[in-house]
Amino acid sequence: MISGEKSYNDLYYCHEQKEKKRCPECGSLETKKHGYIKSRVLTKRGFTDKKLQRYFCKQCHRSFTAKGYDVRTRVADRYKREIVMEYIGTKASLSEVCERHHISKTSLNKWVIQIAEKEKEFYYFGIKNPSGYIQIDGKEVRVKGKRRVILIVSDAITHRLVCYGVYTSENKESARHFFIQVKELYPFEILGVVSDFGRGRCFMRLVKEIFREAKHQVCIAHFLRHMWIAIPRTRRSRHFWRNKVLKAMITAILKAETKKEAIKLLNDLVKRKAFFKAGYQQKWIRSIVKNFDVLTAHYDDPNLDRTSNVIENINRQLERKLKNTDGFKSDTGLNAFLKLWFLNFVKKFDLKTQLS
Repeated sequence: MISGEKSYNDLYYCHEQKEKKRCPECGSLETKKHGYIKSRVLTKRGFTDKKLQRYFCKQCHRSFTAKGYDVRTRVADRYKREIVMEYIGTKASLSEVCERHHISKTSLNKWVIQIAEKEKEFYYFGIKNPSGYIQIDGKEVRVKGKRRVILIVSDAITHRLVCYGVYTSENKESARHFFIQVKELYPFEILGVVSDFGRGRCFMRLVKEIFREAKHQVCIAHFLRHMWIAIPRTRRSRHFWRNKVLKAMITAILKAETKKEAIKLLNDLVKRKAFFKAGYQQKWIRSIVKNFDVLTAHYDDPNLDRTSNVIENINRQLERKLKNTDGFKSDTGLNAFLKLWFLNFVKKFDLKTQLS
């Protein structure tokens, strides 16, 4: 390609002599006129229509103007960014933003990808004030009807986001890859992890394997919520009264003030195991006995939370925004949206922390 100010001037000197336009790409004179680029320029006298002649090279099949190959953008990059960040950083839906600015949904989705390509990931700016305690959770999203899982990690004490990852499903392979990424990015030894069991209990062994020195606390809110759903609450059940007693005993174990009291309540439940005759009742008794250590790890370390409310709060904010996206057409669009949303979330959080 012919470039440089001197060669550019020499090349276009022939234009002043009303000769044929020379292609700035290959230098060929085999060119022809190829329409106009029309625009409206705002002047002191108002808007003025303006035309710029366009040419076409028969050799390299490129179109150009007397100003070279600079492509005139229909919308300024600054304006694109303002619209994209309005869509990302507010409660407005995709349809509302498009209607307000008189653009199509396709255009806005393309702009999201363009703006995201120019931005760095938020964790490149560093994790501020790491405490050594993290919380992990997952969020499901759909791309053309196919399931995707977003795994998210935040600092349990400072509540700042650490990183995220998008995977096809929540399983041992994706969880292993994500945990290794967290360990590499986190600038401090991880002392404690709060999470749920993970789909198919995929988090349990991996936390012990990758974060060997960390204590693992399973969120008791997730455990109790699942228990209340799984154990029937209807009065029509012949085990209604036993179900009610079982749920009250398990809840008391997990909400005990001390670990000594929790162990005592657990022993009382095991002694009365024969009283609960239904198969699902026996299943939940075995579950509380087997997972007692990870459900009560917060007694051994006061910095561990009983619940994963910190990461759940981020999940709820993301879920509210995902409902207003009108769906994703590709994985590229999903990744671009998440990159900008998490970057905007971290910037707002850092600003709020500085002002407080």
